[in-house]
Amino acid sequence: MAAEFCRRYRVNPRVAHRIARGWSQGQAAAAWNDRWPDDPKTFKNFSAWELWPASTGHAPALATLDRLAQLYECTAGDLLTDMSDYGTKADVPQGSGLTGPAGAVAPLTLVPALVDTLAHFATDINYVELAEEVVMWVQGVPSEMNRRKLLQKISTALTVAAATPLLDVADPDVLDRAAAVLDNPRRIDAALITQAERGIKDFRMLGDVLGPQVALQTALTQRRVTRELAANAPSNLRPRVLSLYAELSQLVGWELFDIGDYRAAAYYYDDARTAAHDAENVELVTYILSTMSQLATWQGKPRVGIDHAIAAQEWASRGDSQMARAYSADVAARAYAAAGDTGRARAALDAERTAAAEVFGSDVPLASWWYFYDESYYWGIRGEVSLALNDPADALHASVKALPLLDPANVRDYAHTLTHQARAHVLQGDVHEASQVVVEAARLTAVNRSPRLEHSIRGVRTSLSPWQRTKAVRGLDEALRAYGFGSVKA
Repeated sequence: MAAEFCRRYRVNPRVAHRIARGWSQGQAAAAWNDRWPDDPKTFKNFSAWELWPASTGHAPALATLDRLAQLYECTAGDLLTDMSDYGTKADVPQGSGLTGPAGAVAPLTLVPALVDTLAHFATDINYVELAEEVVMWVQGVPSEMNRRKLLQKISTALTVAAATPLLDVADPDVLDRAAAVLDNPRRIDAALITQAERGIKDFRMLGDVLGPQVALQTALTQRRVTRELAANAPSNLRPRVLSLYAELSQLVGWELFDIGDYRAAAYYYDDARTAAHDAENVELVTYILSTMSQLATWQGKPRVGIDHAIAAQEWASRGDSQMARAYSADVAARAYAAAGDTGRARAALDAERTAAAEVFGSDVPLASWWYFYDESYYWGIRGEVSLALNDPADALHASVKALPLLDPANVRDYAHTLTHQARAHVLQGDVHEASQVVVEAARLTAVNRSPRLEHSIRGVRTSLSPWQRTKAVRGLDEALRAYGFGSVKA
């Protein structure tokens, strides 16, 4: 079965053997942990092994390959059939199922294969896992193809990934109650609010993986539904529904920010802040004020960003959430760095580290909006702040720490961290390394076409203008054209 998946769908054998058992990456990790509880793994580990040998993946150790072979009931060699065979000079026959840099596949073969794969698994895994399969597929598409055009051809399949409604439930009884609530919002109850709260994280991750254009319409639709629920909810449930509405408004603002519509983003952020205040949700108010600070700083208004960050820190001090304290310090560090205040920027980073250290790796339950905040995020932001403070050595150190911890399926954060690393290389005069890293970031825009990410990539390329006649930068320009960037010279 795995060999047939390799042949028909052009996936690598580590993916194929998992799929042949009907497992998502999370289910494969659970099976691993049942057998080897002293060496626990998560879906992120499986994602990294399956992305390898692309630079966004990580090579499994021999001991890991042995355990994977035990898990999938195959040989370790079966998991490496996509690697080159140096024992013979014979050409690999067409249709062998082996994939790799030498085996270009015609677009007309690739597109139906991916569509079939997505359709086959759409009913069995959630859309974030589905999107991870898309990320891995794009890594294997030959560079001479225009990935953006190929993904446009499978937009129908990606729509399946984005279509899960806020109140999507498997229990028929609960589903009937959800339908009744949509018909009459006054019938909302605590169980359905809980179901909706659990779905918010998936909506946020959808934008991280597939980009703001895919996530925005879904978030807007759910926001309209939730606004009606909030207007009609009984008094005892209204704060929770208002918090849900505030989250969705903030999410709409975030996707608009990523698209580059800053005025509309500010409107939805302000709407979210008002709703969070009405719900008396101090932690959510802190989070929204922090995102308002990030928006202002990105727009080149760091003093406004500092104002919002100070307000966020004040509200964080009124609650007991260490994540709220950490994140408000995080955006303060970025705003102070953009304003050129090195001392306060470094002090804010230290405050962030202290607060976050009490949460990282602990079992403290976190609100859904903190899903992105982990050790990798801290190091990624530290790299960004160090770049703003013209400290490329620390920026490079931070990005090297961040990337192995990041889930490559979180395309947005992973690609932004790559651009930070590339900028650090430019500041240190390492043109070849910078060019290679930018190519990797640009490759990911085939999945997540975030205008903000494109802006960052173009900015790094502009900084390479003094070396644009070098072989490394000429190769970068060729790759950027292949990824649909057109002319990016200064």
